[in-house]
Amino acid sequence: MKVASACLQCRRGKRKCGKSTAGTACPQCTSRGIQCSSLRAIPASNPSRLQPAAHKQPPSEPNQLPSKEVTTELIDLYISYIHDKPHTLFHEPSLRESAEHGTLSRAVLFGIFGLAARFSSDEGVRQHGHVWAASARKLVRDGLEHACIENIQACILAGNICLADSQPDSESIFFAIANRMAEILKLPRPNPADGPITVEIKRRVWWSLFMIDRWASAGLGLARQVHVDDDAPPLPMDEVQFRLLSPAHGSETFTAWNPGIWSHMIALVKIFGDIQDFNKMLVEAVDWEEDHIESRVLHFAEMLTSFERDLPPTMTFSPENLNIQSDRGVGRAFVALHLGYHHYATLLYYQYLDQRRPSTPTKRIFTERCKYHAIAFCELIRMSAKQGGVEALHNVVGHMTVVSSSVLLHTLLLGNDAELPMARQRLESNFEFLVRLREIWPSVDVMMKRLITFQNECLRTAQLGTHRFDKWMLKFLLQHALSLDEHDASRNNTNSSVRHASIEDERLLQRSRVTGNILGALPQTI
Repeated sequence: MKVASACLQCRRGKRKCGKSTAGTACPQCTSRGIQCSSLRAIPASNPSRLQPAAHKQPPSEPNQLPSKEVTTELIDLYISYIHDKPHTLFHEPSLRESAEHGTLSRAVLFGIFGLAARFSSDEGVRQHGHVWAASARKLVRDGLEHACIENIQACILAGNICLADSQPDSESIFFAIANRMAEILKLPRPNPADGPITVEIKRRVWWSLFMIDRWASAGLGLARQVHVDDDAPPLPMDEVQFRLLSPAHGSETFTAWNPGIWSHMIALVKIFGDIQDFNKMLVEAVDWEEDHIESRVLHFAEMLTSFERDLPPTMTFSPENLNIQSDRGVGRAFVALHLGYHHYATLLYYQYLDQRRPSTPTKRIFTERCKYHAIAFCELIRMSAKQGGVEALHNVVGHMTVVSSSVLLHTLLLGNDAELPMARQRLESNFEFLVRLREIWPSVDVMMKRLITFQNECLRTAQLGTHRFDKWMLKFLLQHALSLDEHDASRNNTNSSVRHASIEDERLLQRSRVTGNILGALPQTI
């Protein structure tokens, strides 16, 4: 059988590839401004244990730049795995050109290195990642008195490095500094001197801060800093359109503006913010007015339905559209968009897993919706991993996977017998994905421990209030940057007439052993 030598994009497009050097983008993809499958990238399985034939030699000094070969590899990996996923900060061609010519801010460059090195197939490069990360943070601290777009970008990169290392306080500080610099620069305000590329970069940086604020503030249980008002900039343009933009383009570029994946992500995360506020209101309320709660849930459900309905035909999720977006070089961002959609919907309906809620037809419908979105999240993770090259492997996907897994745990403990085999299979699939993420992002270990704590709580209280929607549950669902302590056992002893599951309910005991065995099979902390 003939071995395919053309890249995946050229094979799908039935174009002559012309690939020359292994590990580099082919001329066709370069000219079309799309991501080429020939670029060096992390393999689909167990990246951190791959042993290359020869190591690239990292620099010996912390602030010394690596070779051009390593620099190019790390820029490629950053663009492939990070850029346009948790944040969107750069114009790709300009980023590559600045790195090649040595004009890119050192704080930005080392921040990129610190995030991207973990994806390298070279062990020496991976091991040097923490050195570059430390240099990036120091360079950011050294430049704090200078507010500029590069330092905002550097602060965001440094904040993500802290997130990866489970340093939530430092993460929050770097993001707060980035927000303040953006205010000082009046980033959303148009500047007639800016060309189209600079205008779009500023828009993307500002909306990245908005996105980060919705996630990071919730992750630490802090008040938000970034708010959408009349001064907010227009939404970002289509990612491929922006990638093909050059300094020669004039202001007429924006008359042909088309929304991109990030425009849809922003619309979705606005709904996420409303769901966050709603869930916080619920756990603070002394009395729950069921009619009012149902009305609000239906309102947010309609917002999510409208969001999905209004997506362009090629942006709705299907295997065909996944291939289309992959060929455009935005497959991972496309997957991230739809993972977010299912995660936010899961959070909206999660309260209905609480067994204390009145058993009504509406509760049953909303419970099934919660399960549906948790399952859809799991299936999307599996599909993207199977296809390869489109997996969303940025840090926060770990937390979303933990939430999906907690719903599957509910099914394993309390679902119908017919649901159990697939629930177990999906839960095991989620755990395999979490283990893979943990090899890339150390902070995922904290997320996995949160899930184990959650599972232990479920086993201890299966008949006494599992998935009880309270402040502890809210911390589990939203405050992903914080460790999760065991619940106060006394809260479950108020009703002595309820039997303890581990003693008297043999059926539930057998199911609890299944979940315990699944979690018990997880590899130990790295």
